[in-house]
Amino acid sequence: MAIRIKVSYLDKKLRKLAGKKEEEISMLRGARSGDFIDLLIEKYPAVFEKFGPGYLGFTRNGKKPNVLTLLKNGDHYKFTIWTDEEILEDELAKRLKKSGAVMELPYDLKMPKWMDCTWRRDRCGKDECRICGEIKKDRQRHIERGEDPDSIESAFQDVGRNLAEAMRIARRNVKKLGIDVENIWDEDIDIERTSEPQDFPLYNQVAEWRKGVHNFAQATHEQEDPWLLTEEAEDLLWYCNTLCAKVYRQLCNKWHIERGDEYTKFDYDYTKWVLGECMAILEKSLSQLSVVNTDLVLPYAKLIELKEEVEKI
Repeated sequence: MAIRIKVSYLDKKLRKLAGKKEEEISMLRGARSGDFIDLLIEKYPAVFEKFGPGYLGFTRNGKKPNVLTLLKNGDHYKFTIWTDEEILEDELAKRLKKSGAVMELPYDLKMPKWMDCTWRRDRCGKDECRICGEIKKDRQRHIERGEDPDSIESAFQDVGRNLAEAMRIARRNVKKLGIDVENIWDEDIDIERTSEPQDFPLYNQVAEWRKGVHNFAQATHEQEDPWLLTEEAEDLLWYCNTLCAKVYRQLCNKWHIERGDEYTKFDYDYTKWVLGECMAILEKSLSQLSVVNTDLVLPYAKLIELKEEVEKI
C-alpha cells in the first residue's frame, strides 16, 4: 500500500532544478527516510551533483530525520540550500551548545546567554558576547575617530549601523525560506498591525506607575535623598523601564498568538520569563527601599497589584 509524501523546495535554485515549487511523491508503506532520499537522488541527480553534502538541508515535519526514520502518510519534507556562512554559523551554534554557552530556561526554552544582556542592568561585559562585544567595538570606533562615544550623535550612528546589519540578516533568512522580500510592501497586501502601546489598558497602568517612580526619584534627587545612591535604587529605576517595555512586547505577542501566529510563541515564553525576573528584582528593591523611605510603600503596593495582571498576559 502506498503513502504520499509532500515535498517543498524553499530555495529558488532548487525550484529551478526540480522544475516545481512543491510536489507529492508516492512511497511504499514501510519505507524509511533514507529510501526517500535515495529516490530523490535518482529523480533529481542535478540537484545532488550541484549541492553536495552539507549544502543541501532538509527537514521532515520540521525536524531533522534519521535515515532509519519510518515514513508516514502525509509527511512533509522541506528542502533548502545552505550558504558557507550559514554552515559556519550552524557549526558554531553546535559548539556553543556543547561548551555550555546555551542556557536552559523554563518552558523548555533554549536561549543564548547573551540575550540577557539586552535587558539586564548588569551585563556580562565579555568580548565574545553578541551584545557587550558590539558595544565595546562601537565605543572603540568612536574613540579612534576622536568622537564622544556617549554623545547622542554616536548613539544614532550605532543604532543605524546595527539596524542595517539586522536587516541584512533578516533579508537573508527570509529569502532562505523562499519569501519574496522585494515586494513585501505591495500596496495590495493588507497587513494587520498590532495596536500602539497606549491602546493597551495594562500598558497604561504600568507606564503610569513608572512615571510616578521617576517623578518621585527626580523630586528626591533635588533634595539629595541618600536612598538614590543605593544599588536597590539603581535596580528600581532601570527595571521599571524594562518592565514597561516588556509588558508592551508581551501584549503584542499575545495579540499575534490569538490571531494564529505560531512563530510568536517562542518569544512569548521567553518574555514571560523575563517579566518574572524583572518583577522579582523590583519587588526585592522596593521591599528594602520602602524601609528606608516610607514614601515608597505605595509604589511597592501598586507593583504587587500590577504583578497579578502582568502574570495573566
